[in-house]
Amino acid sequence: MYRMIIFILVTGLLFSTASADVAVEGVSTNFYQYAISNFEEFKDYIFLTSSAIWGWEYPFIIQDGTFGGGYKLDGFVLHAIPSADIDPDTIADINAGDALTDETRDSGVSSYLASLPFLTANISLPKGAFFEDDLEIENVTVVLNITALNETSFDVKKDAALFGYRDGTVIQVPMSGDDEPVPPAAS
Repeated sequence: MYRMIIFILVTGLLFSTASADVAVEGVSTNFYQYAISNFEEFKDYIFLTSSAIWGWEYPFIIQDGTFGGGYKLDGFVLHAIPSADIDPDTIADINAGDALTDETRDSGVSSYLASLPFLTANISLPKGAFFEDDLEIENVTVVLNITALNETSFDVKKDAALFGYRDGTVIQVPMSGDDEPVPPAAS
């Protein structure tokens, strides 16, 4: 009897973890692109993202105010570091479009970044969302606005979401707070 109960529990655990990332018919993953609308106003800072799951193992330097992509179950953590506090030679191997290679990660760049006096934004930034295929959404860009950045605070808000559709139409939807983008057809 006990063996049967243990077998059922183990089987249940195996199947629940095996089905965690299974595609659902009629639903697609849309990865968000993020655009910081006032990025150019903060030239004294370097902006980076780290992974909500992996921490500083895969940092990303934001060079033009935009970032996105990655593993769909992860999330971005947005950081600002005063430019004067960073050694450009130490981070020279980090490409804005690529994750760190094993060689770069082993060189201590991740540890170096984590040791800097960085500020972390007050906002949750998931990598993407699932939308029904019937909505015909091609891409989603979330527009961010830095509302405060100084020695003690880094505040960011989501201003709008731009939904790009397969027919080329782009619809802007205002956002408030830390809410997730909601497509106009689903609101």
